Amino acid sequence: MQKACGWQDTEKSQTVQFRIANQKSRRLYKGGSTLTIAGVGGCSRMAEGLSEVLKKNYMESPVDDNYFRSIVIVTDRDDSGTECEFIQNMERVLTQEKAVFTEGLKNNQWSACEMETQAGDKIQFKLLVLVIPFDENGAMETFLLNAIASRDAYDKAIIDDCKTFVDNTDKGRRYLKGRRLITKAKFDAFFCVRTAAEQFCQRRDIIKNIPWENYAAIRKDFKMLETIVDV
Repeated sequence: MQKACGWQDTEKSQTVQFRIANQKSRRLYKGGSTLTIAGVGGCSRMAEGLSEVLKKNYMESPVDDNYFRSIVIVTDRDDSGTECEFIQNMERVLTQEKAVFTEGLKNNQWSACEMETQAGDKIQFKLLVLVIPFDENGAMETFLLNAIASRDAYDKAIIDDCKTFVDNTDKGRRYLKGRRLITKAKFDAFFCVRTAAEQFCQRRDIIKNIPWENYAAIRKDFKMLETIVDV
């Protein structure tokens, strides 16, 4: 969002912000708008996360203009679930929280929604579901490793060794069940070597230096995020 869409990350108000179940979140700024990126703790908790967002909207007043006007749900399409099931779960949460949506949710498409606050005011917001289809070339972890490998031959050799190790271990696939987990394991294996002490700042700097604007061009699904303020 910073490199591809122009949002700014500052320390302003980072200590008092919306979080879901004590997960990490970060607030970005662009013009007069704010963007909160909040983790939920895994795909299985996406419904819980959306419920918490809608509960916050329920408590807000349109006069204060402090509710979420645009809500984006981003998840992988892995081997354990389907896009249809995921979207149905999101629709179920909207219904439970008494949010009205005129049409069924669709992947990669903004949907107009409305709900009533605790004070009885009507607020409108828009919701976007991005279920990113998994494939080797489009996976975020693969893009990151390729970007790191292209910048440093020594790192590339480590990455290649890590990929070979993962491909040749757990042959019975007792633990790495599915392509998604195999891809994640290759990514984690590299960082276990590259930042063995789990130094957060070092990992953060490596990832921040990745040309994310190039990833946005590869992963065209994220183009919808450019309109998060415009809708």
